Amino acid sequence: MSMRSPKEMKMHDTIISSLAGIYRSKNAQMVSTNLETQKAVMKGVTVDLIVKNPITYIFKVETESTVTEGEAIAWKGISEQLGTFFLMVPDPLKGDANRIVAKAGLKNVKMCYYKIADNKLKFTNLP
Repeated sequence: MSMRSPKEMKMHDTIISSLAGIYRSKNAQMVSTNLETQKAVMKGVTVDLIVKNPITYIFKVETESTVTEGEAIAWKGISEQLGTFFLMVPDPLKGDANRIVAKAGLKNVKMCYYKIADNKLKFTNLP
């Protein structure tokens, strides 16, 4: 597992918090994150965000230093144990992330992206 810098950790947590806010504002039935306590856990697998609305969406959030082949081991575990999940990666690294997913042979990964534009966090391809 890659180690994030304090700046990346803050970005990681901000993304999770922002995503949770989006789904809460859409009146999701349940929104669980791992920001304060380990609540985003399914079948013993820890992810970053779980949303039920009524379909369950599972999110794994990556930052610049964690879009790696080493991290793909965790992605594979999520996909094998939980099924389809959403991999949130920085927009500039979407090509790298797609290449890593393809190389690892992962089938249950839906890609979504984030970027900072006009000092605002913007998301693309959210479910």
